[in-house]
Amino acid sequence: MFSWFKKKKQKDENQNLFRKVTEDEMEESLWEIKEEYDLPTEEILNVVKSKRKNLDYLHKKNSQK
Repeated sequence: MFSWFKKKKQKDENQNLFRKVTEDEMEESLWEIKEEYDLPTEEILNVVKSKRKNLDYLHKKNSQK
């Protein structure tokens, strides 16, 4: 009767894991671009911080729905 509780919890854990992996891959790609095009570190740091902030905001808003 209450099996749907377990399914919801597993789904949430999988989404959080996917989100962390995705964020890491995105940041790795940004650092690779920096190395390839010899961009200033400050620019990449600003982009990474902005990306994290925007993604956190999106996840917060999506979880409220």
